[in-house]
Amino acid sequence: MYYQRLLAPVALVFGLLSGPTAYAQTSQELPEGKGKAQFMQICSQCHGLAMVTSHRNTADGWSAVIDDMVSRGAQGTDDDFDLVIKYLAANFGLKVNINKASASDLSSALQISSADAAAIIHYRETAGEFKDWSDLEKVPHIDIKKLESEKDRIEFSSKPASAGASK
Repeated sequence: MYYQRLLAPVALVFGLLSGPTAYAQTSQELPEGKGKAQFMQICSQCHGLAMVTSHRNTADGWSAVIDDMVSRGAQGTDDDFDLVIKYLAANFGLKVNINKASASDLSSALQISSADAAAIIHYRETAGEFKDWSDLEKVPHIDIKKLESEKDRIEFSSKPASAGASK
């Protein structure tokens, strides 16, 4: 019973399929990017693609998943695992509501410095909610180039957050 409870989140996240063959059938659907080859090599030994692409996680969340997989026998170098985590976070990361997220959520989900996250929060509190990307570009002293690489993961709506880092 304990073992089943322990494996349930893993099965949910990765949707255990019938090994590399099932994974290979859909690997062409993976987004291109640094770390894709390592992801396919390391993770396809046990997991299918279907559930990975339907779940979102922060970089820290994907790191925890990878740490768990390593403890279960996943094989690769530290550099390989770092690339896999970055690939998963970039392509299967959480959307972040820039108007609702805390500084720690911004930093973790968008992989920005805590100083940049604090500057975003301070600007939001003093100037009001962000309406679009041009508003975010007005935040002084942030690494806007770093944020541009995460642009597709940022939401600007004022609606209540649904989950995770979109708080």
